[in-house]
Formats: sequence, C-alpha cells, structure tokens
Amino acid sequence: MLTKPIYGWSDFQLEGTFVYSLSYLDDIAFEWVEQAIHALETMLPFCVKGFMEPKRFLCLVSYWNCHIISENESRYPLEESDVSHEFSHISMLQFCQDLYDDISENIEQWASFTDYEDLDVAAREKELAEKLAHLKELIDMREEWFGENRCFL
Repeated sequence: MLTKPIYGWSDFQLEGTFVYSLSYLDDIAFEWVEQAIHALETMLPFCVKGFMEPKRFLCLVSYWNCHIISENESRYPLEESDVSHEFSHISMLQFCQDLYDDISENIEQWASFTDYEDLDVAAREKELAEKLAHLKELIDMREEWFGENRCFL
C-alpha cells in the first residue's frame, strides 16, 4: 500500500487503483495510524490525506471499500476535470493491517519522514512503535467483526 519513504516521498496504491506519490508535507505515519486507531476504537469510517504537490489526496476508508479522491488544491471552485475518484474493495480492517505492516517494516524512515523540522528521531520512533502496537491490538480485537456474514449499519 505504502512504499518505503525515499527523499521525502512515498507511493500509495490500493488494488486496482493508480499510484499516488505523497510528499513529506504530511506526517503520514503518525497521522494515518492515529486515524486508524480512532476508527477501530469507534468502528466508524475514516479519512486519511496526503499532498501530491500540487494536488491533494484523500482516501475515505469505509467498512468494506476505500474511496480515493484526488483534487486540485486551489481555493477556487472545482470543475469536474479537477477531481478524480477511484475505489478499491479493501476493507477497513485490511487497510489498517496493510498500514501497520508498511509502517512497521520501515519505522525508522517513517519516523524521520517529515524532515523539514528538527526532529528527535529516536523519540519519534519509540512513539510510533507504541502507536503501532496499539493499532495491532485493535486489529486483532476487531478481526471477528469483519468475518463472514457480518455487516455494519
């Protein structure tokens, strides 16, 4: 889903969608993991964002599907050509698991992804590891909710 960050960029792709290059202007690991944690705690759909310079990226993670919106980031009213929409049949639980896997695999690089400010990378890595551990607990706890013959109202 997310590639290893290189030079302040990471590519995002879900099954059947385009590749979206996201910049370091958003602290993706921390922001997205926090959103995923909140979603699994409340069992409500959630949205993550990124900046593609110059476009904005939004991914709405619903119970059974993800919707990706790419829009022009300007303040003027949007035209139809300024927005694209895709979707992928990836459940909230699978999105959270993929997020956990991708961030965990490259935790050091994700902790230092936003290098435009002075960072205590060791402290951020520790904080991110704690958030990931909590996310994993929630994924394991909610797994049965996404089983066969389950639905969300």
